[in-house]
Amino acid sequence: MRMRKITMKDVALQTGVSIKTVSNVINGNDSQVSAVTKQRITEAVKQLGYRVNSSAKSLKTGKTGIIGLAVPNFGQPFFGYFVDMLSSSAHQRGCAIVVATYGDFNGGIEEFAASAYKLNADGWIMFAADPLSAESPLFQQNYPMVLTGDYSAHGLCDMVTMPNVEAARYVTEWLIGRGLTKIGFVGAPRQFLHDAADVKEIDPYYCEACAMKAFEGNAALRLQGYIQAHRRHGLEPDWRHVIGVDSLAGSSGVKAGFELAQCVDLPEALVCVDDALALGVISSLTKMHIDIPNDVQIIGIDNLPDGEFSIPPLSTIDSHVDQYADMAVDALIRRIDGDDSAPSIFTSGFRLLERESTIE
Repeated sequence: MRMRKITMKDVALQTGVSIKTVSNVINGNDSQVSAVTKQRITEAVKQLGYRVNSSAKSLKTGKTGIIGLAVPNFGQPFFGYFVDMLSSSAHQRGCAIVVATYGDFNGGIEEFAASAYKLNADGWIMFAADPLSAESPLFQQNYPMVLTGDYSAHGLCDMVTMPNVEAARYVTEWLIGRGLTKIGFVGAPRQFLHDAADVKEIDPYYCEACAMKAFEGNAALRLQGYIQAHRRHGLEPDWRHVIGVDSLAGSSGVKAGFELAQCVDLPEALVCVDDALALGVISSLTKMHIDIPNDVQIIGIDNLPDGEFSIPPLSTIDSHVDQYADMAVDALIRRIDGDDSAPSIFTSGFRLLERESTIE
């Protein structure tokens, strides 16, 4: 026998208040309702098993309570971590999320943005993996949107990013402050290095010029911070130890580690653009019987959960992905609720986490 559906009327009868009062409490319009009454209604909702009719609520308010999140793929461990953090943040604010990938095989972020409305979310948080022009169709959609990642929104929508230059500069200066002068960098954009097949082909002036004028892209900005730290201390980056990669994934880190292992003069430490690269470097250097941290110290950026369990555990910059996710969700909810102020840029904080891949 099918059970009868519990309604607001049942909750009202249970608590001795009007249906309107029950509705106000359930829908958050309860500023005029006493704390005692709210508590009584909340307990009755739980006891009776009342469930909000999402379809009816959506028709009434024009909102679904669903936030969309678009990421390129899950090939990078960061994206799974970001999804977890953003899902938790949304849940704490009474929202659900729908996650979509827009990899190149799906036409990329711009083509996805044009059809995202079909997924019935109130708005979208888009993670940009590549540069976007100010004329991009992405910025011409008619739904609320927040851009995350490290590529410019050109002031056309809210943007949430990380302190890329500052974090890389800080950790490089931290290593310099410990007396290290031969510090390498893993993750430089290939185009800055002219796709050099050999370190002797690298033009350091061109590479530095490219990095110092960069205004977007985490690899470019983190290289910029690395260079700034050297310049502040009157040091010259050793371009033999600046390694370009094809992607910011662990496999590229493995390749970079083997490349570094061939150097006659190893660096004392390596700053890696992200943790995935750093873990790959640790893997290959260890296989080449290079001791970490005694031969080479390794540090990453992002504080991915796996870094704590590598051998040795990875020192890293914690870029507060939880705060990053909170900023994105809060910014989007404000836009969904009708905020029409000028777009803003929000930047998360960071802190250094020392583990065993660097020497205390």
